[in-house]
This record gives sequence, structure tokens and C-alpha cells, in this order.
Amino acid sequence: MEPRSVRPYLVALGLLWVVPAVLVLVLHLVLPDHNASGQCSGIGFGCTLTPADAVLFFGYLGALPLFLLGMLACLVIAIVQSRRQRRADAHADALAAPSAGPEGPSA
Repeated sequence: MEPRSVRPYLVALGLLWVVPAVLVLVLHLVLPDHNASGQCSGIGFGCTLTPADAVLFFGYLGALPLFLLGMLACLVIAIVQSRRQRRADAHADALAAPSAGPEGPSA
């Protein structure tokens, strides 16, 4: 019996959690923290978010769906690995089982 691979989990969670988090962090640091049009910054009363703050805001909005999608991806990976392992075990058992000849066991 082979141990289950961790690599699919790392790839899925890296794409769904790490890449978006790094992207939000980098964009927040790189984008300007003021509005180019001179408009007030903030939410409401005719003001708009600065580009740096908008990235954080959309990051907050996307965090829960990405978390749930990551959990779902881990569940799917676990199910697929379990089925593959069961299929491989059944195949190994079928190959290892001694088979009786056409005339049956000798007495």
C-alpha cells in the first residue's frame, strides 16, 4: 500500500489560497493609495475607494468563496485518491490470488 500523495493538495491550495493572497498583497503595495481624479476616498457619500483599498476590499469579498472552494477541492482529491487506492488494491489482490486449474484442486 502506497502512502497518499500530498502534491495534489499543495497544488490546489496553492492556486486557490496562496496565489490570490500574494496577488492581493503585491497589488495593495504597488497600486496608488489615492484617487487620481482628486475625488475623496472611502465608501459612500460620492467617494470611491483608492485602487489599493479596492484590492483589499475585493480580497475580503473573495476570501470566503476561495476558502470553501479550497475545501471542496481537497475533498474531491481525497475521494479520487481513495477510489484509485481501492482499485489498485483490488487489482493487486486479484493478481496475488492463486487460481485453481481447469481440472480443479488435486487431492
